[in-house]
This record gives sequence, structure tokens and C-alpha cells, in this order.
Amino acid sequence: MKKFLVVVVIFGMLLACKYFQSHNASGLPNAFCDSTAADNPCSIIPYDVNESFGLGYDSFLDSLHQTPFDIFSWQTFIALNWPANAAGNPIGTSITDSVNAPRVWEHYQDPAEVFGTSMPLLNLRLGETKKSGQKFLYLDSKAPHNLAHVASINSNDMGGFQEADGHPLIDRNLNFALYEIKMNPVETKFTLDNQLTTTQGIYNAGIKTNNSIDLPQSNQATKNVGMIEIKASWRILLPAAGDDTSRYYCRKATIFIDSLHTRNHKPLLITNVTVGMVGMHIVRKTAKVHVNQIWTTFEHIDNTPDNAQEAQMNGRQWSFYNPDCLNCTPNAPADTIKGDNQQYLWEPNMPYARDYATGSPGQQSKRDSFGTQAMRVYPVYRYTELVNQQWQAKLKGTVWANYKLIGTQWEQSEIHPGPTAPNFLGNTTLETFLQADASCISCHRDASILYNNKKDTIKTDFSFIFPIYARVNTNARPAKK
Repeated sequence: MKKFLVVVVIFGMLLACKYFQSHNASGLPNAFCDSTAADNPCSIIPYDVNESFGLGYDSFLDSLHQTPFDIFSWQTFIALNWPANAAGNPIGTSITDSVNAPRVWEHYQDPAEVFGTSMPLLNLRLGETKKSGQKFLYLDSKAPHNLAHVASINSNDMGGFQEADGHPLIDRNLNFALYEIKMNPVETKFTLDNQLTTTQGIYNAGIKTNNSIDLPQSNQATKNVGMIEIKASWRILLPAAGDDTSRYYCRKATIFIDSLHTRNHKPLLITNVTVGMVGMHIVRKTAKVHVNQIWTTFEHIDNTPDNAQEAQMNGRQWSFYNPDCLNCTPNAPADTIKGDNQQYLWEPNMPYARDYATGSPGQQSKRDSFGTQAMRVYPVYRYTELVNQQWQAKLKGTVWANYKLIGTQWEQSEIHPGPTAPNFLGNTTLETFLQADASCISCHRDASILYNNKKDTIKTDFSFIFPIYARVNTNARPAKK
């Protein structure tokens, strides 16, 4: 057995040497743009991963193919965050041009716009804020609780706060984090053309193709980037409380919280507030990895420490971690308050989550009054960190140097079949409380709609947007996550 392991290790080292010899001295490809003519970050969304898979990869060793995936993730992240004109097309020759312009992905459509919603006030606010140029945030979770009431869904399945598992994320200023979901034009057109905005439409389409829908993949020949879904997390920035807005991609925003989730049971409308982006999931489907999607997740470097040593760095102000909080348990959700029917409620005035600070309400010391004590469970893959260093150096002097890739998850045929690469992947702002077993692919593999009367299950190609947002008839319900 020992001899076998030695042979495996030596074989892996020889493959790694051969791979790195074909790249620069640091051992990493120097590809800042999906174009052979460019050596700087650019606005070109890559069509696919620049890698030949050959026989596949072996997840029991360090994957030699992981670095091209991470570069693909960075290229996609920068291109999507490029400033855009009113039509959503990239403008300028640098990501620093047109600082106040919305980014390419911010012109993508909200699922509520694509699928429709029975909430007239929500539709009105979406339209108003688009005209004003402000960002509109109405989700205090990754899953929209407001849309669940139109479906025959058990309230314990989809209702209330659902940052990832039913609990809110609270920042250092005792305000709730906010979320948004976007679908790119390719996925939007596919959804509308195939009448997938209702569960009946999804059934009609899926029953013809092995009980599943097949979202469009990229195609470089036709200049089609394929489907792209984005989930972004934001926090309210307060300069008076010590938040440095120069370190974030910031937007002016309007925040709307429905009456079911406010302390006074009245709709809450917050206008002209500054928010900073703290996390982003990007989901893509390409020709090379067509069985499922490529999952990319980024975070702001000030979110939370990666380890105990970094947590004690003097002078570092974390958004979701307080090194001086004696009673703060890492990655522990706040308790609900008796009488609130297991709901987390917004206060009518800032700080909006003050009743959920560490300790009992009204009894916290200044030291122990804090929001969510988030810490990363799994370290960032060492080769991913090297890719981060290259990109952050290239982006030095811009806010984008303050973001880093946490990981890229994908599956492909393996020499020796094993888990996804990497096996676990979680964002501290999007999977805060379930990082220990977080896996984008493992979770989304079960995305589907159950049709009770027809005894059928239609899989929705790893996307929970369709089970959550599709207008539901009485014979269907989303499958549990």
C-alpha cells in the first residue's frame, strides 16, 4: 500500500511539473483576458475554460485542471463587473472607467420580472428604481419569502428568512445583509421562449426531454455565452460607524421590506442608502462542462478572517467578525424572539437587527454587542490563492483588488470517479451557517418540481430559480432543497 501511494504521489508531481513548465515562472497561466491580444483584465466574458481535459482529472490528487477554472472565474467576474451603458453593454477600456455606471450584470433581469409576481407594490418599486438609477433590494435572504405565498408550499419549506438555511446574516453595525438574484438575457429568453414561467409550462417542456429542462450552454462559434445566474450579497455601509466605502463596490439603493417581516407590521421603504457588495455567486453552463454548471463564488476580503491568526490582526475591521466579542460563537445564528412566531423582524429604524445582537436584548455590553460572528470553515485552496494574488496585483488601486475568489466548483469525467472539485465550497455571506458541508453542486443537484397528481418530477437543471419563482398550480410544489 505504501509503495502504491509513493508511486501515485510521484506520478502526480511529474504531471504537475509538466503542466507548470508550460506556464510562467510562478507556475500559473498569465491569462487576464479571454483574448490572446490582451494582457490586462478586460470586458470579454469567456465562453469556456481554456483547458484540454484529455482523460479527465483525479480528485484524489491536486487537480492540475483547477487553475484554468479559477482563471475562468476571475475573467467572468471582472467582465460581469465591467461598467455598462444603458443597454447593458460594457463601456471604456478599464474597469475603473465610468465609476458610477451600473455593471454589466446589474442590467440582467430579476426573476420577479421574468416570472411575474402577484405583488403590485413590488412590481411598482422595481420599475421606479430602474428609472431613478438606484439599486433595488428587497430580499433579506437567498430565497424570496415574499413569492412563496402564491404557491401551495408549506411555510416551513420556503417562508421567512432564508439566507441559506432559515437564518439571517447580521453585520457589525447590527443591520441585516441583503441579497439579489439575476438572470442573464440568454437564460431569460430561453425561459420565455419555452414558456417556463409556470409549473405547467415546465412540466410540458420537461416531460418531452427525460423529465428535465436543459438550460443553454455556451457556444463560442455562435458567440453565445450560455446561461448565467448571479446571486449577490450586500451590506449597508455607514461611514459614521467606521465603514470605509472606498474599499467596496458601492451603489445607492432603495430597500423594500414587506409588512410580514417588520416589527410594526408596516412596509419598510429605505431610500438613498449606500450599500457595498460583500459576496457573489456566479453560475455558468459551458460546452466543456455541460453535465451541470460551473459554480464560482467571490467575497470581499473584509468579510471575515480566514483563520485564527488572521482574526487577531490589529486594526483590521471585519464586517462579520469581532475579535473582542467574548460571547460570540462562530457561525451561530441569532435566536428569534419569543412571540415573533419564529420570524426575524426588521425594526422601523436603524439598526434594523438590533434585537438580534449577541446576548439577550438590552443586556449586551458594548464588547459583546455584535451581529453574526462568521468564520471560514475550509481554507481557500492554495493554488486558488496564488491566482488571487496575481489578479489582485493586476487590479491594485481599484476596489476590485479587495475581492477574492473563494473557489470554483465543477464536475467532469474522472480517471477515478470521486467528489466534485473542490468537494466543499461555501461563501461566508451566502452559506454562513452550513459551511461544514456546503457544496453548490450537491445542493443544486436536487433542484426540481414535484407533480403530485402526475407522479412526476421535473428536474430544473441545477437551478432553484424555477422551483421558487414559477407560478405554481395545485398539482405541483418545489422539491425541498
